[in-house]
Amino acid sequence: MSLSNNRILLLFLALFSSVVIAQPSSGSLDLNDRERAFLATTNSINICTDPDWLPYESINTKGVHEGIMADFHSLWAERIGIKLRLVKTTSWQQSLDYLQQGKCDLLSSAQDVPERRSYLSVTKSVINYPFAIATNKDNEFIVNLRQVIEQRFVMVKGYAAIDILQSKYPKLTIITVDSVKTGLKMVERGEVFGFIDTVPSIAYQAQKHGISYINISGVLETGYDMSVGVHNDLPELLSIYNKVIAMTTEIERQDILNKWLSVHYAPLNSFKYFWQLFLALAILLLFLLYRYMLQSKYNHQLQSLNFKLNTLSHYDQLTKIANRYLLTSTFQSEMTRATRYNTPFSLLLIDIDFFKSINDEYGHNAGDSVLVDLAKLLTHESRDSDIVGRWGGEEFLIICPETKKLGAQQLAEHIRQRTNNFSFTIKESIHISIGVTEYQHNETMEMCIKQADDALYRAKHSGRNRVEVSK
Repeated sequence: MSLSNNRILLLFLALFSSVVIAQPSSGSLDLNDRERAFLATTNSINICTDPDWLPYESINTKGVHEGIMADFHSLWAERIGIKLRLVKTTSWQQSLDYLQQGKCDLLSSAQDVPERRSYLSVTKSVINYPFAIATNKDNEFIVNLRQVIEQRFVMVKGYAAIDILQSKYPKLTIITVDSVKTGLKMVERGEVFGFIDTVPSIAYQAQKHGISYINISGVLETGYDMSVGVHNDLPELLSIYNKVIAMTTEIERQDILNKWLSVHYAPLNSFKYFWQLFLALAILLLFLLYRYMLQSKYNHQLQSLNFKLNTLSHYDQLTKIANRYLLTSTFQSEMTRATRYNTPFSLLLIDIDFFKSINDEYGHNAGDSVLVDLAKLLTHESRDSDIVGRWGGEEFLIICPETKKLGAQQLAEHIRQRTNNFSFTIKESIHISIGVTEYQHNETMEMCIKQADDALYRAKHSGRNRVEVSK
C-alpha cells in the first residue's frame, strides 16, 4: 500500500483499532484507602514520554507533551485529580533510563517485556496496533517476515518491539536509531531494507518529513499493546491508572483517536471541485482495487510456492511420506517433549527382506512400486499420531509418540503380519524385518537409531521376516 493513501488508511485504523477498555462506571474513581492516602501525599507525578513518536506522542518545539497518549493522560490526570509534570528527554532510550533511575514515575506509553520487569510495571492495554514494514517503493508486498529474514531492518532504539520481534525471529538483523525520521530516511536512501513500526507512526512521520519514496509493504501478525508504564516502587499509582483506564468510555477514546488519525477536508463551494474530488476518489479506488488484485495474485502464487517448497523439503518424492529431514526434526521435538514431561516414545526401523533380488529380477521400476506400496501400507496400519517416513533406500522409520517398547513391539508385529498378507504390485511375497527400541533419556538421536539398527540386524540374522526388540 502506497503512503499516498495513508491518510485514508489512518482513518480506518482509528475506527478499527483494538482496545482493551472496560465498561465505564458511573461517578468518580472507586479508590481504596491506600490509593487515597497515596494521592493525599502526592503533589505531582513526573512523566516521561517518547519525544518523537507522533501521532502517539511527542514533545513539541514549545516543550509541550502532545499526541494520542498526551490527550489520554490529560483526561486521566483530571479524573484522578493529580498534576503531571513532564520530564523532558531527547530520545526514547533516555526516557527508559530516567524511569529506571527514578527520575520519572510514569512512562506515557510502554509495553511489557521481561527485560524491564525489574523496574517497570504496565497497566491494562489501551490501544493495540500491528507492526508494519516500510520499504523502498521498488519492493514487492511482504506476506511474512521470514521471506525477507536475511535483509537488514531499522527500528527506534529502546522500543519493546525489538525484543518481541527478535525473540520470534532470532536471525533478524535490526539496526537502531534515535528517531522514526532517521529510520525512514535510511530506507528511502536504500541504506537498509525496511523500517518497522506501526502503520500510523510510519504514515504520520513520512508525511510530516516529506519522505515519499517508501511503501508500507507488509503488516505483521505481531502488534504493539500500548499501555502506561509505572515505576515498580509505586504499586498504588499502577492500580489507580488501571481503574481510570477502565473508566474511559468508547466515545472518549474515539474522540481522541479521531483527532489525530482522521481525515479532514475544507468545505467545497464549487460544483466543479465536487466532480474533481469525485474523479480523484474514483481513480484512487481503482488504484487500490488494482493493487489488491495484484497482491491477492501474488499472495496466491507465494502460498502455492511455499506449499511446493514445504513438500519438496519435508517429504520423500517417490513414496510421498516424511523424508529423513522431517523424521529428524520430529525426533528432536519428541526428545524435547520426553525430557520436559517425562513421556516415552519408541522407534520402528523397517527393512524389506531381499530387496536387491527384487530389483535384479523385476527391475528398478518394480522395486520403486514395492517401496510405494509398502509406504501406503505402513501409513494405513500405523496410528494417526505416528510419523511414518522413508529413512533411506528400502529402510523405513516410524516414530511412535507416547509409546513404550511393548506397545511399539505389538505395533511392529501387526505391521509385519499385514505385510505378509498384502498384495503388492509384483507377484512376489514381500517380507520385512523390524527393529524396535524405546528412547532413553540423555540419548542422542544417533544412539537411539543405533539401538533400533542393532535390533534390526538381529532380526536379519535370525532368519528375517521377524521383529526384534533392543536390549
